[in-house]
Amino acid sequence: MLGKERRLRRLFVGEKSRCLLSPLDHGGWLGPVKGLDRPVEIVRQVLAGGANAVLASPGFLRAAAPALRPDTGLVLRVSLTAGLSAQGTQETPIAQVETALRLDADAVAVSVFFGRAGDVEIYRWLASLIRACEPYEMPVVAEMMPPEDRFFDAAAIAHAARIGMEIGADVIKTNYCGDVARFAEIVQAVPVPIIVAGGPKTTPDTSTLQLVADALQAGAAGVAIGRRVWQADDPQAMTRSIYEVMFA
Repeated sequence: MLGKERRLRRLFVGEKSRCLLSPLDHGGWLGPVKGLDRPVEIVRQVLAGGANAVLASPGFLRAAAPALRPDTGLVLRVSLTAGLSAQGTQETPIAQVETALRLDADAVAVSVFFGRAGDVEIYRWLASLIRACEPYEMPVVAEMMPPEDRFFDAAAIAHAARIGMEIGADVIKTNYCGDVARFAEIVQAVPVPIIVAGGPKTTPDTSTLQLVADALQAGAAGVAIGRRVWQADDPQAMTRSIYEVMFA
């Protein structure tokens, strides 16, 4: 087992091939907020809680290197949202496949926010990145987000996810529509692994666990719960609760 298959096996683990991805890639957008202000500590907590992979920028991964384990799946974010910029409505490319190879990453990730200025340009760059990754068998995770006024609309989520699949992404990260049956239809229509995004922090935490359970029931291959974890009072315990839903 070599190349892309081997890398994907580090991201999707266990008998059911599921991914508990910890997205720690919000710093360019939100700044060094609580939970992301100490990279080593938050990585240690989410890995101790059961996350099998992390999603982060090149600089974050280098800063958090002491906490990473040999078997930790690494998804390198190669585009960031510039939160201080008036033009920061869309992500900006910050790295290439060569950066991922140097860091021994298992995949690269790009986000496309449809309905915002620059969505066509970043979509084109994602397509070129997929082509650049092919000779190296580097998987590409495409975070495909529908327009904000249809952020949780099943048809819009399906369309955004399908665009990512059509241009060749290996994994899609997108929103959960809130309905098991409708999301199951999305999974059927987008025949690549789908990872569900967590979105803003909510209380109580049981709503997070219900989201995870419902998404998995609908056929999602994993979850990427960020703010609901690293904004929690105990990120390790929150990650452990998600892990138990996914793998117990």
